[in-house]
Amino acid sequence: MFTPAFAGLWLYAFVTFFSAFQLLPAIPFRILELGQSTAKAGWFLSIYTYASAFSAPLMGSLADHIGRRRLLIAASIIFICFSIAYGLITDFRFLLVIGAIHGAMWSGLIAAASAIMSDYIPPSRRNQGLAWWGLASTAAVATAPAVGLWVFHFGWFTLCIELAVLSMLMTFGALLLRPSERRRESSRVVLSEAWDWRVIQTTLSLTVATFGYGGVTSYSAIVAVQRHIAPPAIYLTTFAVSIIVFRLFFSHLGDRIGTKRVLYPALILIPIAFAGLALAQHKWEMIVSAILFGTGFGAAYPALASFILENTDPDRRARTFGSIVWAFDTGIGTGSLVIGAIGGALGFQQAFLTAAALSCFSIPIFAWSSRALAARGIFVNSVRSSELITTENTENSETSL
Repeated sequence: MFTPAFAGLWLYAFVTFFSAFQLLPAIPFRILELGQSTAKAGWFLSIYTYASAFSAPLMGSLADHIGRRRLLIAASIIFICFSIAYGLITDFRFLLVIGAIHGAMWSGLIAAASAIMSDYIPPSRRNQGLAWWGLASTAAVATAPAVGLWVFHFGWFTLCIELAVLSMLMTFGALLLRPSERRRESSRVVLSEAWDWRVIQTTLSLTVATFGYGGVTSYSAIVAVQRHIAPPAIYLTTFAVSIIVFRLFFSHLGDRIGTKRVLYPALILIPIAFAGLALAQHKWEMIVSAILFGTGFGAAYPALASFILENTDPDRRARTFGSIVWAFDTGIGTGSLVIGAIGGALGFQQAFLTAAALSCFSIPIFAWSSRALAARGIFVNSVRSSELITTENTENSETSL
């Protein structure tokens, strides 16, 4: 599994996330510099996230049609232009427009890169491979905000130039990729086919689980300060370390014992973790909650993605990953807004108890929706097997002639 192709695409993903998560923590400060309010500073992330979420299936379908490598190259070049535009634009409205387009292209890039990576990973190690693939974003998110805010001290335009350089590296990396892929026969993207509703139904289990994720990333530090727990970042740090530990040492379990046997216990841990955060009054309680959440989420995402890939068309994998991006970003974006609103009105205890209650629906949603997806997967696999047999017979006939 750990081939040069895997390593190269992993580094490409790391640079991609490293660039984005330098921009996202710093741009609210830029918006404040332009004379806008704190509330408006939060608009950018919401618009960026929702643009990424709702365009992801469409952008994934586009990648399947024009070629995933081509989309990576195009998106990386456009990101160079966006980075410079962020440095030059001073009108808040134009910043939001650029953010929306950037978010849409971002989702296509992630869907296309994930689809390419899924071809590099042997099916027998798919769960472990996707888990390790996800560590690229985890490592970038753990380091990029601090670097971005440090560069921002030298000026906003300096940061934008650095982001443009990183986008140039992304473009160079995309040019070096040599995925074995074929484009779909039709060059026209049919809008009605962009959303795979059976996949989206299954990924709703991820949406309700990541609802609390959005609240954790935005407000766990505030909760720690309110409850006199130091350091404020203790929850996020423990959460990130738990994900890394699980994926490095235990992600192979999904390939050995089956994805569902890993997925169901992981989904059970998530509401327990949110309830623990809601009730935690001491440092050790927050640490236990973060470990449960990191372990649950670290196991759930690759297991869910593996199950979906097992039961969908390999030629439409960018669209499939687009649906997963939709579920993930919708849950995080909505959770950040709603938990913030509930926390402001009723307190964060009630907010995270709400997240715990909502995440309890992830198991029944998956149990209900996965049956239809698995049934279709059996049909798709049988059709593809028939096609392969027909192709082999035709080739054998041509050889004998």
